[in-house]
Amino acid sequence: MDTSTALINPISTGLTPVANDPSSTYVGLGTLGNYDTLSTARNIGTLSGTQSFTDWVGSTDFQDFYSFNIGTQSNFSLLLNGLSADADVQLLSSTGTVIQSSTNGGTAADSITRTLSAGNYFVRVYRFSGNTNYNLSVNATAVVPVDNAGNTLATARNIGTLSSTQSFTDWVGSTDSNDFYSFNIGTQSNFSLLLNGLSADADVQLLSSTGTVIQSSTNGGTAADSITRTLSAGNYFVRVYPFSGNTNYNLSVNATAVAPVVDNAGNTLATARNIGTLSSTQSFTDWVGSTDTNDFYRFDLGTQSNFSLLLNGLSADADVQLLSSTGTVIQSSTNDGTVADSITRTLSAGTYYIRVYPFSGNTNYNLSVNATAVAPTPTPTPTDWYSANLRDTQIQSLTRSLAADGNLSRNDMISIFRDAQDGSVIDANELTDLRTIIANSSRFTMADHVRVLSDNIANGNPANPRSGFGNLFAGSSATQMENLIGKWFLGNDRPDLTSSSYSYRSVSGSLFQNGIGADDIDQNALGDCYYLATLSSIAQEQPSYIQNMFIDNGDNTFTVRFFNNGVADYVTVDRFLPTNSSGFAVYAGWGGGASTSTNNELWVALAEKAYAQLAESGWSRTYSGTQNNSYAAIEGGWMDVVIRQVTGLSATSQSVNNMTQSQLINLVNSNQILTAGFVYGGGFGVVDRHAYTITAYNATNGTFYLRNPWGSSHANVTWSQLLSLRAIIQWSN
Repeated sequence: MDTSTALINPISTGLTPVANDPSSTYVGLGTLGNYDTLSTARNIGTLSGTQSFTDWVGSTDFQDFYSFNIGTQSNFSLLLNGLSADADVQLLSSTGTVIQSSTNGGTAADSITRTLSAGNYFVRVYRFSGNTNYNLSVNATAVVPVDNAGNTLATARNIGTLSSTQSFTDWVGSTDSNDFYSFNIGTQSNFSLLLNGLSADADVQLLSSTGTVIQSSTNGGTAADSITRTLSAGNYFVRVYPFSGNTNYNLSVNATAVAPVVDNAGNTLATARNIGTLSSTQSFTDWVGSTDTNDFYRFDLGTQSNFSLLLNGLSADADVQLLSSTGTVIQSSTNDGTVADSITRTLSAGTYYIRVYPFSGNTNYNLSVNATAVAPTPTPTPTDWYSANLRDTQIQSLTRSLAADGNLSRNDMISIFRDAQDGSVIDANELTDLRTIIANSSRFTMADHVRVLSDNIANGNPANPRSGFGNLFAGSSATQMENLIGKWFLGNDRPDLTSSSYSYRSVSGSLFQNGIGADDIDQNALGDCYYLATLSSIAQEQPSYIQNMFIDNGDNTFTVRFFNNGVADYVTVDRFLPTNSSGFAVYAGWGGGASTSTNNELWVALAEKAYAQLAESGWSRTYSGTQNNSYAAIEGGWMDVVIRQVTGLSATSQSVNNMTQSQLINLVNSNQILTAGFVYGGGFGVVDRHAYTITAYNATNGTFYLRNPWGSSHANVTWSQLLSLRAIIQWSN
C-alpha cells in the first residue's frame, strides 16, 4: 500500500494520505467467475437487515461483485473478515463509481459504515495479494434524518433577532451537505457559537449577510467546534457542513449586547487624535479589533526628549508603533498575546504619530505616553552625516569606512552588527546607531533584502522571541547578537525535523541544473503537496519567478524572497538539508546523495526549507495557527496562498463545478500558474486530499494532464471526471 505523504487541507490540519486505490472502472481483470463484473454481480435484493456470504478471491478470481438495493435512507454497514491473505473491499454507486474503500493491510478485517440514500449499490471484494476465503456481512437499517435547516442561503432556517441563547439539533452528511441558519443582531453584541454532539467530523462557519466567511472552526474528528466574536448590528448566517461521514449535531448560538466602544482615536494619519505638545504623562483608553483596525495619535515635541510609551490592559493580542511625521515606522513593540508592549526612545523636536493595531481578536487597551525634556549633550560641530547622527565612535568610524563606496552590503552590515558586540554587550547608543543606519538605508543604496534582514535584527521580528533568541534591547549580549546574525544572514537556525531519525547534512551541487522545470519537483515524506505543486507550475509557466526568488550570497547560503500582501520579505538558508541515515533526501528531493554528486539541483529543497523557516515570522501560516520554525509547520495548505506568497501575484480559487470546460482549456493555454486540489474523494488515478499541477490539455482524447508532485503517479482525466471529483482549480491572475 502507498504510504507517500501528500496533503492539502482547506483550513489548517494535515490529513491522512489515501491508500493505493485500484481504478474505479472495472473491466476484465484475471479469470472471471460468476460474480466478477458489475453486470454479473450476485443480487442480494433489497437490503433491510443483515445478510452474510462466504466466497473466495485470488490469482484466478481477482474480484467478486454484489448488488443490492436500499429502499429508503439507511445506516449501511459492511464487515469483511475471515481472511488468510490481504483482500480489500469497496462500496460502489449504481454506475460503479467508488463511494468508499477499506484497505487495511494483511489479514486485518475491513469495514465500511455510511448513511446511504435510497437507490442501487454494489460491493466489490478484491484481492490485494495472495489467495483467501472471506466472510462478508452487510446490513442496512432505515433512518429518518431530521433536516430542519435550509441547504442554501436563500432557504436558511431563520432564527430571527438573536439576543440570548438558542439551540438546535439537526443532521449533515452525504445527502445533506449544508445546513444554513440566518439571524439578525440588533446592536453590537458578543456572539458565541458551539457545535457538539458529533459522531463524525463536521465543521462550522460564521458568514456575513452576503455569504462571505467571517470565521471558521474546523477541529478534527468529533471534537466540538466553537466561534466567539464581537459582531456589529446586521444580518448573518451560520453554516454547518460535513467534513467526513454522517452525523447528528447540536448547535447553540448566543448574542449578548455590549455597550459600543467610543472610538476617540482616528483611523488614519490625517484623522489622528491630536495629543498636542507632549511634556509629561498622558493616558488614553480605546478599542481595536475586526471593525477598527487602526488607532492613530499625533503629538509634538518642543525639544529633545526621552519618550516612553506603555500599551497594556489587553484581552487579545494588539501591537504598537512609533511613527515619524511622514508615517515611517521608527520603532515597534509586538509582544505576543496579552503581554504589555512598550517603547522607550530619545526623540528630537518634531511631530510624531503612535499607531495601535490588532494582531488577533478584539480588545480594549490603555495607552500611556510620556516625554521628559533632556538637555542635548554638547558636541563639536559635526563635520559629516556620521558624526551628526551616530553616537558610538567605533560604529561611526566603521560605517563611514564601509560606506565610502556608496553602499552598505550584506557583509558590511554583518561587520557593523559584530562591531556593536564590543565589551560583550550592545549598549543603548550602539542599538540606537544600528536602528539609525537601517532607517537611512536609502542613503547607502542598501539592497532590499539586506535592509529587511538587518531590520529583523535591529528592530525585531516575531520570529526572534519564538526562536528563543529574543529581540535586541539595550544590554543584549554578544551571544544574542551572534544568534540573530546566524538566523537572518547565515541561515544556521534550521527548521525542526519531523523525525529523530533524520539529520541535516551539507549537500553538494548547484542551485539550478539545466534550467528550471516542473519535473524538478519530487515531494517525498512531507505533507506539503500544495506548496510543491505550486512551485512545479511556476517552474513550468513562469520560471523567472523561481530565478528571482533566490539570491546566492557566495558563501554557501542563499537568501530567499517571499511576498506578504505584495511586500517582499526574506529568510536565509544554508546548504544543510534533511537526510536519512544513507544521506538521501527525506523531504523535497534534489537528485543524488548529500555529498556524492555535483549534479544535485537544490532549488526545490531550499525553497521548501525557507518556507518552513518563514512560518516563524507569523504571517505566512496564519490560517493554520502553526508559527514555529519547523517542517511540520508547513504541512497542509492551499495553492492560491502559495501563488501570492511566492510571486506576489493575485490568485483565484474556483470549484470546477462552477466553471466551463472552455474556461479551463483557456487557462491551460494561457501560461498562467495553474493547479488543482482534490478533497472530496479520489478515483480515475487521482489521489484524494492531494494537489496537482495542470500542465497540458490533449484535444485528441479530451484529457487534462495532472502532474503529481511525487514525481510519479501522474494522471490524465477528462472534463467529466474532473466534475465527478469536484476538483478545486486555483490559478494566478
